[in-house]
Amino acid sequence: MKRIYLKTFLITLAVFGATYMLLVFSSRISPAFYSAVGIMFAVMTPVAFIFSGRKRFGKFTRNMFGIVSGLFLWGFIGEFLEVRSHLVIADSMYLPVLLVLISMFIVMLLQNGIRKSYGFAFGHFFGIWGLHMWMIYQYEHLGKMHWSTYVSAGAALILGILAVYLTRKYRGISRKMALSLASLLLFWTVLEYVWGWRIIPGPYSI
Repeated sequence: MKRIYLKTFLITLAVFGATYMLLVFSSRISPAFYSAVGIMFAVMTPVAFIFSGRKRFGKFTRNMFGIVSGLFLWGFIGEFLEVRSHLVIADSMYLPVLLVLISMFIVMLLQNGIRKSYGFAFGHFFGIWGLHMWMIYQYEHLGKMHWSTYVSAGAALILGILAVYLTRKYRGISRKMALSLASLLLFWTVLEYVWGWRIIPGPYSI
């Protein structure tokens, strides 16, 4: 079971990093290439989502397809459309929309009204959206060096470590994968804050 956590973490991190860097560098190469990358994510999102529901795959593989689908959806809506169409869903004005969607998502999960693999897709997307929205709010309204950014980074680090610790307490593939995904998002959030503080250069400064 320990391997489940590590495999989920490493695979998601690899796809996460590749997606992020592809968006960064394609935007610098040419508008046409950037558009091609955006279209690719738009196509790969439903493809991965469909695969996440195929019973011929094992539970781990189905959940991973769900995780990847949620990531590609964020790459298309949260990154590509933000640049091309100025649709900034991370803006705090979209908070009511996010809260409604998350509330509906939680209700469906509690009532087992959604497949777990689909839950990973939506959960990943909402997780990135929520964490990104909070960070953007701090940066735009309080400042990148505001004291609250250090508190947020510290909280993310502690919660990420807690998620790692809890993998020893819970059994089941899906629960361990969910905790692995949560820890990755929280640790990535810490990294985003470090980039924002200019302690180390981020991808957009390379």
